Amino acid sequence: MKQGDEDLKNQFDHGDFPGEGIDAQAHQKIVDALKREEYTLPVYFADRLVTLIESKERAKEISRDNLWLGLGLFSMVIALVVAFVLTDFKASVGAFQFFAGHRGLIFFGIFFILVLHWVDKKILRKVEAF
Repeated sequence: MKQGDEDLKNQFDHGDFPGEGIDAQAHQKIVDALKREEYTLPVYFADRLVTLIESKERAKEISRDNLWLGLGLFSMVIALVVAFVLTDFKASVGAFQFFAGHRGLIFFGIFFILVLHWVDKKILRKVEAF
């Protein structure tokens, strides 16, 4: 530490601060703030702090889950490409000829899935909230 810095530190410690500039005003504000009575925290400070910590942990957990999801999907695509190459796969639409005569069954399936989704959102999720 330089001699001038040490002198300033000693003056700070004794409560003296020479000068009239912005540094003197800043020092005076700090001294005034330290002389005030003890500061009390808001009533729900701890709850908000815990909520903030939990949300950060959840965000970290979600990002970790997304990483594993991405790695899984990438691995699945690589495995699919390897399987196609090793089996000499040829794509054709012959497997979908079954659906041509069963349009009603396809529409019923789509409608049934949408109804189940609606029931889950409107009724079942509300029951779990209580």
